[in-house]
Amino acid sequence: MKIRILGNRIRLRLTQAEVASIGSYEEVKETTQIGNNIFGYSLSVHASDKDVDCRYADGEIRVSISKAVAKHWAESNEVGVETDNDQTPFILIEKDFKCLTVRDGEDESDMFANPNTVC
Repeated sequence: MKIRILGNRIRLRLTQAEVASIGSYEEVKETTQIGNNIFGYSLSVHASDKDVDCRYADGEIRVSISKAVAKHWAESNEVGVETDNDQTPFILIEKDFKCLTVRDGEDESDMFANPNTVC
């Protein structure tokens, strides 16, 4: 899972295996060590009716989606799930596509096939 943050916008991009985990209601989590500190971010599934939720605690951004949204997203061709534009932070969760140009050092073996043919 990758994270991109710009202001009050958070974007998570997941591989095929990670999307399958979310479809099975399993948490996906990543961490990055910064000096002696650990920054974490996760995507999990919750039981409430709220489609997407985001919380920050103990050095971790915790995004969660409802079971209904998780199941539909994982089993469909739908690329992304997002919050309303007026929600802070705005959250976008997407299936991660293979790049159209090869990049050294990148393992894209578990990414989704890119539907585009040119950049």
